[in-house]
This record gives sequence, C-alpha cells and structure tokens, in this order.
Amino acid sequence: MLAEILNIENYLSGSLMIALFVLGSIGGVMLMRRYFDHDRLKHYHDVAGNMLSVGGTLYAVLLGLVVVDAMETFENARFTVDREANALANVYLLAEPFPAEKSARVRTLCRDYAAAVVNYEWPLMSQGQIHAQSRDLSLSLVHEIAQFEPATENLKAVYPLIMQQALELRDERRARTSMALYRLPVIEWIVLCTGAVITIVFTYFFRLESHRIQLAMTGMVALLIALNLYLIVLFAAPYSGDLRVKPDPIVKDLDAFDKLIPIQLQPEVQRRTPR
Repeated sequence: MLAEILNIENYLSGSLMIALFVLGSIGGVMLMRRYFDHDRLKHYHDVAGNMLSVGGTLYAVLLGLVVVDAMETFENARFTVDREANALANVYLLAEPFPAEKSARVRTLCRDYAAAVVNYEWPLMSQGQIHAQSRDLSLSLVHEIAQFEPATENLKAVYPLIMQQALELRDERRARTSMALYRLPVIEWIVLCTGAVITIVFTYFFRLESHRIQLAMTGMVALLIALNLYLIVLFAAPYSGDLRVKPDPIVKDLDAFDKLIPIQLQPEVQRRTPR
C-alpha cells in the first residue's frame, strides 16, 4: 500500500526516496551534534554500543528474512508464468487428435485466453486486479474438455493428458493471480520502517572526532538499510513496478498459435501489442 501511494516501485521515485532517507539520516547526526556536546555523548558510548549490537542484530535478521522471502516470491511468480504457458501450449497441441469441431473450440479458447491475459489481465495485475473474462475463459476451457467423451483408443490415451494440463493451467493461473493480489501487510511495513529508524537513531549516540567521517558512516548505514527495504518493495510485488514479471512465455504461445492455425477472434479479445 505504501509503495502504491508513493509510486516507489518506479526506479526514479525509488531512488529519490532512498536519497531522502539517507539525507534525513545525515541531518539527524548534525542535529545531535548541535544539541549534545562530545563529552556528554561520550558517556553513552558503551551502553549505546551494546544496545545497538542487540537491536541491530535483531533488525538485520528480520530484514534479511523478509528480503529473501520477497526474492523467492518474485522467482516463484516467474516460474508460475512459465508453467502456465507450458500447460496452455500442451492443451493446444494435445487437442489435435480430437474431432475437428471439438479441436477447433478448444484451440479457439486457448488463443482467446492467451490474448486476454496478455492484453488485458497483465496491465490490471499491476494494479492488484484480475481480468474476469480471462478467468471465465480458463473455466470454459476446462469445461469444454470435461464434456468430451473419447471414443477411440487413441483419444482415450490422449484425454487424461489434456485434462491434466487443463487443470494445471487453472492451478497455475490461480497461483499467479493470488500473488498479484497479495501485498505485504501494513503492519509488516510499520515494523520494518520503525526498525530502520531505531537502528539509525542509535548511531547518533556515538560521536567521532571527525565530523565528516561520522556523517559518511551514518550515510552508508542508512543507504544499506534503504537499499534492502527497496529490494522488498521491488520483489514483493512481482507483477507491478519497473521490475516485474512479464508475460513473455504466454506471448510466445500466442505467436505460435497464430502461426499454426490463424483464428478470427471476437472484437473484445483482438490482439494488441503488449506493454
């Protein structure tokens, strides 16, 4: 939610937010030096050092776990699209032995589904929404195959395979849309941001003789924390922002379907160049 409001999933906006965070952290050091003299802060070094060691370690573990989880989410999203595209292509190819009319209906639904996902659902997923027609097309595809009764031995051998691929398509679609709708809970962002502020503030209780060195050290700590938080922003929402999973595997399916058997689509699913 915070990422959507600030639009920090955009590289430029994210870079500006990181810069502001680092500059704000450096500004805190300057304020601390203005109101607390060196001798007074010196008395806090030992206690602050021990507390920073405990608090910083706890926050580093939490931040690292969330970053790893976000990166795994992104990888799973990419693999999910690959598996969905593979299942769709398999359904299209396995429909070849079916009677001509049934095969045409199944392949038409495959092509319509691919076009709807690429042209309509992908832009909606960046907004945390799904395309109802794409969902209905996937259900219609499963229903169309389920209604078929194989009569020959060849069809009886193919039918379980194509049914399995159609159901896998539904499963992978459900996984993809669930990840598109999911966002990190607000409470998780509150904990992460609060931990970042506390960790930075703890560094203010140390005062080096060299003002520039302390500013540089605090800036580097703030930059490291900000970059890790930004990784979470980018990877936790795999279908939105500048770094996002693209529908390339499904686009390739769509191109292959066009080359194999050109099909005239209804106006609402006419193909456009995907963004």
